[in-house]
This record gives sequence, structure tokens and C-alpha cells, in this order.
Amino acid sequence: MSSRRDGKRASVWRWFSLKKLGFFTIISTVALLPGIGCSMTGSETARGPLVGGPCEYKSYPGQAEIVSVTPVDAPAAAGGERYDVKFRFIPDGAVDEPLGKAALQRTHSLLPDREMPPGRAFIGKFDIRPGKRIGCTLKVITRGTCTPILFEFPSLTSGDAAPR
Repeated sequence: MSSRRDGKRASVWRWFSLKKLGFFTIISTVALLPGIGCSMTGSETARGPLVGGPCEYKSYPGQAEIVSVTPVDAPAAAGGERYDVKFRFIPDGAVDEPLGKAALQRTHSLLPDREMPPGRAFIGKFDIRPGKRIGCTLKVITRGTCTPILFEFPSLTSGDAAPR
């Protein structure tokens, strides 16, 4: 409490009415709210920890045999004519891991940029056609929580594209 000039006590609350206090509470909450969800910027996320953590893979050399090359529907192939390229992996030796053995039992899609099916230029440049065999390495995860199986195609890399 404080005192007035005449010596009587003056209430501190007369300086802070509920109206003023409510108004300032709302203003400060609104001012601070946008920063709550933006705790890390783009450059800071690059320095943050990896989601999957450090992963280890066992590599199995072999060949990918192209099984089919079919055009993808126009709406699904945004950005030009795309092809669904399916292959099966043929290892040079025995595959030990259960995930690797399961990968041998099915076909896989060839995705040069890891997202989109290959375009006409990619198909022509590397002569992708059914029956063709391409050097390939199957990588099976042995430690960590990253992608369980990966395929590397050293002969199909065209600069920035890395098929899987």
C-alpha cells in the first residue's frame, strides 16, 4: 500500500483496474503466442539430431532385373510423362537378414529422385527396359530406426539423381 499526500492510505489497485489488467494480459498473450510454435528455424533444424539416429546397414551386391516399364497415369505424373519401373533384386550370394530375404520375394519400384517415378529422358538415357539387368546393391538395416531396406544403383546416377 502507499500513502496519499494527506497521509491516508491509497490503494495500489486504483492504478491497476481489472479492465486495464485484462487488456494488458490479452495483449501480451497475443504478442507472445506466435513465437511458441516456432522454436527452431530452418538453419537450427539442420543442426538438430537426426530422427532415425545413426543407422548401420549390411550390403549385398547383386543385380536388379527390370520386370516392367509402364506409363503412369497423367494426373499422378505431375511434371511430364513418368514410368512405373518395377525390378527384382538378384543377390550375388546368400542374404542373412529376414528383411533382406523378404525383399527378394517381391518387386520394387525404381525411383531416381526417391520420390517420383523416372521420366522419359531417364528411361532413354539408361536404356531401361524389361529383362535388362543393372548392377545394384541391397542394403539391409542392422542397427537403428532408418529405412529398413535401400537399393543403390551406382551405374544409374546422373549427377543429382540417386535411385533407390
